[in-house]
Amino acid sequence: MNIKMSDVAKAAGVSLATVGRVLHNNGYVSEDKRREIERIIKEMGYIPNRIAQGLKSSRSNIIGHLTLFNTNMQFKEISSAISAAAANSGYHVLTLTSHMGLGEEEQQINDLIGHRVDGVILTSYHSISKDLIGRLIENHIPVVMIERTYDMPMVDRIVVNDRASSLGAVRHMLEKGHRRIAFIGSKLGHQVEEDRYAGYLDALNEAGIVPHEDWVQVMPEYSIEAGRMAIDQLLRAGQPPTAIFMTSDIYACGVLQVLYERGLRVPDDLSLIGYDNTLSALLSPPITSVGLPFKEIGDHALQLLLQRMNDQAALSSTIGIDPFLMDRHTVREWKGD
Repeated sequence: MNIKMSDVAKAAGVSLATVGRVLHNNGYVSEDKRREIERIIKEMGYIPNRIAQGLKSSRSNIIGHLTLFNTNMQFKEISSAISAAAANSGYHVLTLTSHMGLGEEEQQINDLIGHRVDGVILTSYHSISKDLIGRLIENHIPVVMIERTYDMPMVDRIVVNDRASSLGAVRHMLEKGHRRIAFIGSKLGHQVEEDRYAGYLDALNEAGIVPHEDWVQVMPEYSIEAGRMAIDQLLRAGQPPTAIFMTSDIYACGVLQVLYERGLRVPDDLSLIGYDNTLSALLSPPITSVGLPFKEIGDHALQLLLQRMNDQAALSSTIGIDPFLMDRHTVREWKGD
């Protein structure tokens, strides 16, 4: 049986407008009457017709979210934060995940346009072209980009201050007395990777340290296996490091596996700092990591999108996000050379 809104109103003895105020949480309804209407809605199994509502309001109340499939849990945390922020503002999130190299970007953009989404958030989606983003703008769909971004008119951005946070993490190691500090990061091709490496170099330059070439391990991807390969190389170095700064917690998983296999302990034998503070708390031992305020990122993304919905001709905005160091004491005091 197709339950209609009028059936709910009749059963509750109220007007259609009153049921509408309860459904949309918009306007005054006494608390007792609201609870009664919500009970009747649940008992009758009434499901609002979101498509019809969207046609009436010219809004779908759906936000598109595009991100890449990745073992990096950072993307999952950002996605969850966006969904929570959207729900608090009465929006649903349609998340589409792309796989690198499959050429799914154009179809995904077409799908979001076809769903008449009210806005689109792109999380670290560096494989999508400016032309495709321009297609969203042409269809009057606001766009917010997170982390890996383009400087484009009418596109708002959230950028992470990776260089400063990497600088702070390596300074922490220096303050503990370490001088042989290694780096494990991904290949340098995007601003995120460039900034994390630059922060590492900034800290060493401040301390008058020139990093040995064996201490820098630039890997082809973010993966556990890449972490294993990197630590294997570092342990073979003529001057092995006493501390390692890694640009993702996923590297730490591989690093800890190899250290365990070789009977080395953290931080007694080697000090570690990870990045993104996602897997780090689950490891043994839990490691110090640079963390991102995911809730703050989600809230900012939603707010920028709502502002753009109200004024699509406004100048582009950029919000900087400052990570924090979650100290789990895996950087020991170093008294040696």
